[in-house]
Amino acid sequence: MKNPFASFVEFIDLSNRLYIHYPGPRWAVVGGYLLTIYLTLPMTPIVARASFKLVGKRETGLIISVGLILALLASLTIVFLRISKGKRLLAALPFVAILALAATTVDNPVERVHFLEYGLLAYLVFRAAGRPRGMGLAWVYCAVLVAGFSDELIQGMLPNRFFDLHDVAMNAVGSAIGLWFGVMTRRPEHDLERARPTFACDDPPHL
Repeated sequence: MKNPFASFVEFIDLSNRLYIHYPGPRWAVVGGYLLTIYLTLPMTPIVARASFKLVGKRETGLIISVGLILALLASLTIVFLRISKGKRLLAALPFVAILALAATTVDNPVERVHFLEYGLLAYLVFRAAGRPRGMGLAWVYCAVLVAGFSDELIQGMLPNRFFDLHDVAMNAVGSAIGLWFGVMTRRPEHDLERARPTFACDDPPHL
């Protein structure tokens, strides 16, 4: 029986190839995802209160925590399958750090979603920008930080939300983890593809 993790990694590789040959939707995906985050800001407290009444605050926190742990474990598994054994301990440290932060510094369980939503945003921007290195990577991180800060500014203007620097910090940590995941799963062929112009007449990958 085929290893399910290997099958998942093959699926990720296929999506990478499709993403390279069809670059048009990259920024559209980023823009759509960020717009979704901003548009749902007024509804988050309503959804949270409804969940607290339906299943309880403690249970809601547990569900979010389990989702965060599963997402981190899936990411860590992908990273472990991509890198050598000698680097795996170093690769695991950021995941341990974010779990410790989520467990010890977040009083409201709903706020743990910040790690996931901005980690994913950072990874999407990283891929849309062509998996940059050096200063390009720094610019990507700065762009996501601006998006996270803007998120809080919008909340400060809403009647049922408020500006919170603690949330800005959580957005920054989640963004760093998302970029770290992108860097750790980047392969040399990604740099080659990024350097080669992609034309509309290029043959798509064989599925």
